[in-house]
Amino acid sequence: MQKNGKVLIVVSLLVVLASGFVFAGGGAETASSGETKQKVMLYSSLKDSQLAAIKEGFMKKYPNITMDYYTAGTGNVMTKLATEQQAGGISADIIWVGDPTNYIDFKEQGLLMPYDSPAAASIPDKFKDPDRLYMSARLIMLGFVYNTNLVKGNSIPKTWEDLLKPEFKDYVAMTDPTTSGTTLFTVAGLVQNPRYGWSYFEKLKANGVKLENGSSGVVNKAAAGEYKVSIGVDYIARTVMAQGATIGFVYPDNDIPIIESPIAIIKNTKNVEAAKKLYDYIISEDGQSVLLEEYTMPINPNMKLENAIDVNVAEAKMLTVDPVVLVRDKLSMLEKFDSIFK
Repeated sequence: MQKNGKVLIVVSLLVVLASGFVFAGGGAETASSGETKQKVMLYSSLKDSQLAAIKEGFMKKYPNITMDYYTAGTGNVMTKLATEQQAGGISADIIWVGDPTNYIDFKEQGLLMPYDSPAAASIPDKFKDPDRLYMSARLIMLGFVYNTNLVKGNSIPKTWEDLLKPEFKDYVAMTDPTTSGTTLFTVAGLVQNPRYGWSYFEKLKANGVKLENGSSGVVNKAAAGEYKVSIGVDYIARTVMAQGATIGFVYPDNDIPIIESPIAIIKNTKNVEAAKKLYDYIISEDGQSVLLEEYTMPINPNMKLENAIDVNVAEAKMLTVDPVVLVRDKLSMLEKFDSIFK
């Protein structure tokens, strides 16, 4: 009986241990502190350095949440989302790209989860979707990036028409709008403005404008002297300038492209609580401080980017875009652009 008793004890222990393993394996991973280990996936068109900084700050604040991200140009992010949607499910929990009109499409397709972040209480309603399906998380502005060895003084462009000057012929560049949401938005604004229209892009083509696939490419190649001037994103230019590159950056005197880059939570996310925490973090002063350190204009009105144009001043000179028209005409506009440049 004693032998059988030992067997029963061993069996009982095995049952208890097995039950414990089944319980742990059947639920979420448990951290050493006893907290449930969560995860969250972000798809974004932000630079890798920006996302890496966001990830570091977020996981320091929430060590029980593992954050991962996928970064690419807006066009490539959209392709990935469409492919996953057709395959039966989007792997992202949060989406953060540069073209705000994409969120109009997301909303119409019913892809987004409403969330009114408490961290956004001080942010003006004009930056929020009325149904709280998305909201702006940063401001992107475009201007003129120029090589400081090749362009000086009065030659520094101040207007969009300046890019048409003979001195820039064959040495001016822009990002292909099929790969960049910010450039797409800029092209739309210029096309919709009767002062420019398609004739402006025909003149750009005649002046030898070159197309690049990435927003960083036009900045880096201007720094290398391959281009004298390019249409570039402000925070990318600031980053490269801080690294000692021989470039300068100026906003146009008028018609400044200003793009609100929104974030949203995917409706069918399986990581709702972690997604909300990341959303809150990005909008909070903690997350917006990370953007400041990456030379990016924050959406939080209480925070200012050093040596950057005041948002109110920029808005008074903004290149206006009708987002409804852009959504409606996006494909035909890109086809027209391709017919001119390709």
